[in-house]
Amino acid sequence: MAERARLFALVPAAGGGRRFGGGEPKQYALLAGRAVLAWTLERLAAALSPLRIVVALAPPLLVIIWLCRSAAVGRLLDEIPAAWLVYPQAFRILMELILWQLYVAGAIPAIMTFEGRNVDILVGLTAPLIAWRCLAGRARAAVWWNVAGILILLNVVVHAQLSTPTFRVFITQPPVTFIAYVPWIWLPAFLVPLAWALHALSIRQLLRR
Repeated sequence: MAERARLFALVPAAGGGRRFGGGEPKQYALLAGRAVLAWTLERLAAALSPLRIVVALAPPLLVIIWLCRSAAVGRLLDEIPAAWLVYPQAFRILMELILWQLYVAGAIPAIMTFEGRNVDILVGLTAPLIAWRCLAGRARAAVWWNVAGILILLNVVVHAQLSTPTFRVFITQPPVTFIAYVPWIWLPAFLVPLAWALHALSIRQLLRR
C-alpha cells in the first residue's frame, strides 16, 4: 500500500527589510490591511482546509445514517414527544450571532452570515413555534420544516466549502479558512451534524406516527 506523501513548507520570514526600505521587516508590512506574512500563511493553511472539513463531516454523517436505520432508536423515538427534537434547533440563533460577530470583526466574509447567503437563523427562530405546534398535535408542518432546515444548512456548508481558497468559486474577503481550525472546526465536526441529526430523527419520528 502506497504511503501518503507529506508536504512541508518553508517560509523565509526572518529578514530585516533593509532592501525593502519600509522601515520595518517586509514580512510584517501591511498589504490590503494585513501583514504580508499573514497572507502567505493563510494560503498555505487553506490548502488543507477542504480535506479537514471532509474528514470532520464524514464520521458524524455515518453515525446519523446508523441512527436513522436503528430499530432501537426507532422505538425510542416512539416514546418521546416530537417537540424534544425541535426545541434544541434554537441553538442556531446563537451560532448565527457568533458568526455575525466574526464578520463584524473582519474574521469571516459576509457570505457566511445572515447579511450574506446564510439564512440558517430562520430555522432557529422558528424552532419554538414548530415545537409548540408539535405539542398541540399539529405536527404536519414540522416534516416540511425539517426538510427546509436540512437544505438551508446544506446551503451554508456548500457556500463555505466553495469560498475556501482551494475552490474560490465565490471570491470573498477574507476567504473561508477559519472552519479548518480549533475551535471553529467544531462547527462542521459537531454542530452541523447535530443539527442534521435532529432534523433526520424528527422526520423519522413524525413519519412513524
